[in-house]
Order: sequence, then structure tokens, then C-alpha cells
Amino acid sequence: MIRAAQITASLVAAALIALPSAALAQSRAVDLDRFDGRWFEIERSHNDVQKDCSRAQIDFTRQDRPDRYGIVVTCTRRADGRNEVLRANARIADTTTNAKFRFTLPGLLSFGGLAGQNYWVWDHDPEYSWAILALPNKSDWWIWHRDQSVSAAERSRLMARARALGLDMSRVVSTGR
Repeated sequence: MIRAAQITASLVAAALIALPSAALAQSRAVDLDRFDGRWFEIERSHNDVQKDCSRAQIDFTRQDRPDRYGIVVTCTRRADGRNEVLRANARIADTTTNAKFRFTLPGLLSFGGLAGQNYWVWDHDPEYSWAILALPNKSDWWIWHRDQSVSAAERSRLMARARALGLDMSRVVSTGR
């Protein structure tokens, strides 16, 4: 009986070691006062929420509590050219680095904050001109920039940084800016 338990424990330990784990956020500490403000999405991975969404603009603003932020995402739907606005709340999930957030929708849709998604700042410019965000498992990612018209060279450089972080580059969506 003891031998079987030892074998089972060894197999479980080996399986856990073999499983891919979400790496820690690689970003330097995020200065939230400098992260605050307007961003433009310049590249992202394909995701169902932003299907047919281009020219995304993100306004990230401090709320009434130190660890709370409001997010307003405005984008243009390609089919008819109309703007769509999505509002969300963000809570700092790691106050040591400020690089991890939990986004929830406001009101009843948030289920008291239980229905939400974790986003991590994986890398950012020391001057806060760009940031690379992704889900903890890196399945979805976004490159934000302060400038809405980024040069091809800057896009290539940031895409190379995203690739070096291990983000999946097989389904890239350029936002049309």
C-alpha cells in the first residue's frame, strides 16, 4: 500500500513538473501614475470579443480607490464603421509590481467581481510609450502604444519583443492605425 502511494505521488509530481505553467509577469514594476491615460491598440492576437474591431483606443483611469481603475475601450467595427464602447473595471491583483490586473464588467454582468479576466503587463517601455499585455497563459495578447500612428519599424520591433515573450504570433490582428 505504501509503495503504491509513493508511486502515485511520484507520478503526480512528475506530471505537475511537465505541465506548462504561467510564467511570472516579466515586466518591471508598473508605475500606475505613468500607466494611466490614453493608449492605442496597434497589434493583438485574434479574440472573439474584439472580432471585427479596429482602431481600438483604451482610456485607463484611476478610480476612487488606490487599487481600482476604470477602462473604456472604444473601437470601430469594420463592417459599418460605427464606434462601439466597452467599459470595464480593473483591480490591481499584485500590489508589489502593479503588473497584474483583474478586469470585470460593471454592474450585474460582473457577478460581484467573480466574472472577470486576469491581464498581466508582460513588458513596457521605461518611458511608458508602449506596453505588452496578455492573459497569464499568454493565449490572448495586446500591444498598446501612446501614439496612434506607429511606424512599421516600431511595430516590427514590438512584435519581436512579443515573440520573445513567448506570445503566439500565428493569429496576429493589426488594428489598422
